[in-house]
Amino acid sequence: MRSRRGRLGVAGLGLVLAALLPATVPSTAAADTGSAIGGPRMAEQGVVVPSGGTALPNISSAAWVVADADTGQVLAARNPHGRYRPASTLKTLLALTMAPRLSNADLYTADWEDANQEGTRIGLWPGHTYRIGDLWYALMLKSGNDAATALAKAGGGSLQQGIAMMQAEARRLQANDTTVVNPSGLDADGQFSSAYDLALWGRAALQRGDLRKYMTTVRHSFNAVSVPADSKYKDETMYARTENRLVQNGYPGAIGVKMGYTTKAQNTMIAAAERDGRRIVASLMFTGQGRITPDAAALLEWGFANSGRVEPVGQLVEPLSKAVVSEADVAPVVGVSTNDIRPTSVANASDSNDLLVGGFSAKTSAMTGGLLALAAAMGVAVLKVVKRRRRFAAAGVYRY
Repeated sequence: MRSRRGRLGVAGLGLVLAALLPATVPSTAAADTGSAIGGPRMAEQGVVVPSGGTALPNISSAAWVVADADTGQVLAARNPHGRYRPASTLKTLLALTMAPRLSNADLYTADWEDANQEGTRIGLWPGHTYRIGDLWYALMLKSGNDAATALAKAGGGSLQQGIAMMQAEARRLQANDTTVVNPSGLDADGQFSSAYDLALWGRAALQRGDLRKYMTTVRHSFNAVSVPADSKYKDETMYARTENRLVQNGYPGAIGVKMGYTTKAQNTMIAAAERDGRRIVASLMFTGQGRITPDAAALLEWGFANSGRVEPVGQLVEPLSKAVVSEADVAPVVGVSTNDIRPTSVANASDSNDLLVGGFSAKTSAMTGGLLALAAAMGVAVLKVVKRRRRFAAAGVYRY
């Protein structure tokens, strides 16, 4: 199996990324306050208090949302559409983008770009091949930035294409405060989101059984599937342990979702729990050191105590469509990168070689051998498209 999905033509994608916001201190300005997504009260700044219910806990986060994950009702909020840096909660959007496009059994070969990512890493080695299923654990538990880059490229064919797909996924979910610059959530100029958008991601993630499995796992270990014979790196076992302290500490009903931290974002979190058939999701942004876990727990407790008893202050809107497969996934093969061609019929592409064709020995030039290799590579790419379409059709995935 090829280590990375064939790079198909992406003509006609037509994605125009949103204009980058200036890299400033966190903003509390609501996004499009005239028609705020989620209802008029979602355009409010400060704490958005519902009528009725118990007193809200004292939460230190600059922005937060607590909602019923099943009904989508926003129970209370603070600066819900204020734009802040998302840190590693952005990996939730990456998972929502690529999970419909990748099979856990698929293989991916890491490169130097993956291995050299800044910040937290699981420890991918260049040239080593890994199962996509293992990379999901590395992403959701360890929050590996190397795994984030690898998964963006595995699903998109290139890093920039993967980022464009994430931006399209944000628009599908109506997470319109979000601008994606990288797949990991590392601080980057113009990369922002909101507590409302994070709550949308969390609710969507809870609806996927595969992502719930990763989010609730405490520990996972794995090895590379294959290692080049000439690799100078060892095939070491990689360990991923959840960084979600609610899951670590056995918070009642904890089911994820994702934590994050950078120096500019401070602590961020999408938290969720389930009790007595009710699921509550809370998102928190720009939270001081040592406060993210108790603040998340306090919001979840308040949510369980007040869901169905207070007048909702807003609504987590539904996606614009089912899980999207963009034109980039189903575009016709208009070319195959020479980096993807691995001639097997030609022993040395610089020389002429004898091939047995239809029982006759024919002298073929390097050019002919190259064309055959190109045709073979294109055939593999076409087969991958057919296989992918069948998997999407079986899953009822929508194509636009």
